[in-house]
Amino acid sequence: MKATILILCLVCFQIVLLVNYTSAMHDLFNEMDLNQDGKVSLEEFSHDMENSAFNRLDKDKDGFITPKEWSAVDLIEEKEKAQEVFQAIDKKANKRISYPDFKNYADKYSNLEEAFMILDKNKDGSLSPDEVTLRPLFRLITIHY
Repeated sequence: MKATILILCLVCFQIVLLVNYTSAMHDLFNEMDLNQDGKVSLEEFSHDMENSAFNRLDKDKDGFITPKEWSAVDLIEEKEKAQEVFQAIDKKANKRISYPDFKNYADKYSNLEEAFMILDKNKDGSLSPDEVTLRPLFRLITIHY
C-alpha cells in the first residue's frame, strides 16, 4: 500500500514538473516571438539573446555594464583579454557599456546565427515552439575576440 502511494506521488510529481516545463517553454516562445506570428525569426532570436545576456551582465539594472559587473562574470578567463574586450565594446571610453554598444559588438562578433541554425532543426529559417525548447542551452552568447 505504501509503495503504491509512493509511486502515485512520484508520477504526480513528474506530471507537475512536465506541465510547469511545458508552460515555461510556451511563455519563453511567446516572449521571443515579438510579432506574434507563431515563429521566431533570426532577428527575434538575436534580439532576445542579446537582451538576455545584457540583462544578466547589468547586475544593478541601471542600463549600463560597468567594468566591475563585466569582471564579475567569468566570460573570458584571461583578465587582460576581458579588459580588452570591454574597451572594444566601450566605444565612448566612459567605462560603461550601453545596450546599443553591446548589441553592435554582439552583432559583429557573436555566434548567434550559428546557434540559430543549430536550433532550426527543419531548416525553414524560423524557430517553432518545439525548436525553442533547446534555447536555454544558448542562454549565454559566445563572443569571438
